[in-house]
Amino acid sequence: MSLNLRYSCVIPTRDRGDMVQEAVASVLAQTLPAAEIIVVDDGSRDHTAATLRALYPGLHLLQLDGRGPGAARNAGVAAASTEIILFLDSDDLWLPDHAQRLLAALAGRYAVAYGPTRNLNLVDGGEFAIPAPGEAKTGDCFEALLRWCFLVPSAVAVQRRAFTDCGGFGMEFPGEDWAFFLKLAARHHFAYTGDPPVTLRRLHAGSLCRLAAPEQLAAALNRLAGLFAAGQDHHQLTALRRRQVRQRFAELAAWTESRSRQAQWSTIEAWQQDLRNNGMLD
Repeated sequence: MSLNLRYSCVIPTRDRGDMVQEAVASVLAQTLPAAEIIVVDDGSRDHTAATLRALYPGLHLLQLDGRGPGAARNAGVAAASTEIILFLDSDDLWLPDHAQRLLAALAGRYAVAYGPTRNLNLVDGGEFAIPAPGEAKTGDCFEALLRWCFLVPSAVAVQRRAFTDCGGFGMEFPGEDWAFFLKLAARHHFAYTGDPPVTLRRLHAGSLCRLAAPEQLAAALNRLAGLFAAGQDHHQLTALRRRQVRQRFAELAAWTESRSRQAQWSTIEAWQQDLRNNGMLD
């Protein structure tokens, strides 16, 4: 497969008029320019849309009515004109060679590529990497992703046909990204760029990955388990894999609910560390 250098960047956003400017600027600074930048404003009540129109009249701005990040990404892909799609959450930043390295990783037999993300905690300080050291996989990533979601949407490139194969992102939240990656991995092998990072992720007080309460997280996991029930339309998963996903999400939900009386997690990362410390990610 020859290297296709045309790609679209899809940026979902909501009430992030300041951060989304920086996200768009990081796309414009790429060593391999995007064919188009599609920002999906999912019901912002601040100055997001007006600011983007004033600063970046050349980008494609879509407006939805608050349907969630999964629906926003799907709408962006539907509007894209290229066969390669890259995503960027509006509080994240691409490093300058992000697109060039992801598209190079796609060259060959891969329909999906991902790279490492440097995560900065702007609330509590500190930083960490996704994937964690030794966690990244290449090729068949389904079993590894079943244990834990070790990639983020802002560090992924996907061929349109693979996106369509898996039905895109679900409407559930949180966890729509994990479910999407599992559906992708059931049909396609993943390429990995290796170090250094391709994405900078900024974790702030308004981040979608911050947790309101452990009980809400357990409820979200139970909803994800229900999505993979036998009667649901997940044609890209065999009956065995659908059962594995359902059981895994149900297992995590039960453990999370049992721990909620003892632990309070302010972020997904704190929850992950507690899972790891208790052998739930082995």
